[in-house]
Amino acid sequence: MGPSSAVGLLLLCSLGGAARVLHSLRYFHVAVSDPSPGVPRYQAMGYVDGIPFVRYDSESKRYQPQTQWIEANVDQEYWDTTTQIAWSNQQIAYSNLDIARERYNQSGGTHTLQCMYGCDLLDDGSTAGYSQYAYDGKDFIAFDMGTMTFIAADAAAQVTKRKWEHDRIVAERLKNYVENTCKDWLKNYVQYGQLQLERRVPPMVRVSGKEEEDGILTLTCRAHGFYPRPIVLSWLKDGEVRDQDTQWGSIAPNSDGTYYMWASIEVNPRDKDRFRCQVEHASLLQPGLYALEPQAELASTLLVVAGVVLIIVIIITGVLFWKQKLVKKKDGYSVPPGMAMGSASSPSGIPA
Repeated sequence: MGPSSAVGLLLLCSLGGAARVLHSLRYFHVAVSDPSPGVPRYQAMGYVDGIPFVRYDSESKRYQPQTQWIEANVDQEYWDTTTQIAWSNQQIAYSNLDIARERYNQSGGTHTLQCMYGCDLLDDGSTAGYSQYAYDGKDFIAFDMGTMTFIAADAAAQVTKRKWEHDRIVAERLKNYVENTCKDWLKNYVQYGQLQLERRVPPMVRVSGKEEEDGILTLTCRAHGFYPRPIVLSWLKDGEVRDQDTQWGSIAPNSDGTYYMWASIEVNPRDKDRFRCQVEHASLLQPGLYALEPQAELASTLLVVAGVVLIIVIIITGVLFWKQKLVKKKDGYSVPPGMAMGSASSPSGIPA
């Protein structure tokens, strides 16, 4: 049985608690009412720990490997089975797209049904499940496995909510998928891609500061080149976490398969030495603490000084050039090209 045997097309929303995610399995599905060149009417992509490993679309009509480790560890029956499931999901997606257009009284235009489903293996041994629909980029309905109910985003989704909750089999199948099928396949995939998926690459961290015109200093902590994806960046003041004052960037991929992230906080320049960036990652035996780099401050200062000097040089040069033009106009001749500022040049362009 393939990994995509959940009910129809679904989108993921996190239901996990405080436990840390060890590994994740995600399936993303997109169906469009008006396909265009390069954008198939339906496509699905599977991810393990954020790495795409399988893909299907309505043009190729086949599930295809995206990594070497999945291609090397499964047989043709796997590809035939997952392709059949994907084709079935494709038909359900077309039907759901038509139903959604009717619910919103839409007779034409381009519309999109997005779906995501899957599971996480957590470090406390539990499993978190995900399942959600979105329509035209907005939330539609999501499954809450804890209460075995569905969360509707609007009146149109309430119809689906009532139907699915009346038919308890939908919730039961989703729960079984998360707790059994999805979890088992995720463990298989992690074993197949162990060398890549369980490697540990520590983050390279740098803390820099930029003082704004209003006198506020923005401290930015950048972590890059790390793997696996989960990471926590926190700003501490005198050892106390200041999450309420912190802004984060999303965890983004690098071209080499690693990730990067940043976190910034605005502080009084007088207090800069009281702040530390704390980094928690699976590659680190204990959280790392990083302070503002002195060379970063020096570099910023030198940059400002260099800018000021450059402006002064430009002003002085402009004044001299303007004065020289006045003198030449008074003498009644103009300067040939290459002879400006009164410096003669040889034919080769080298100063005489």
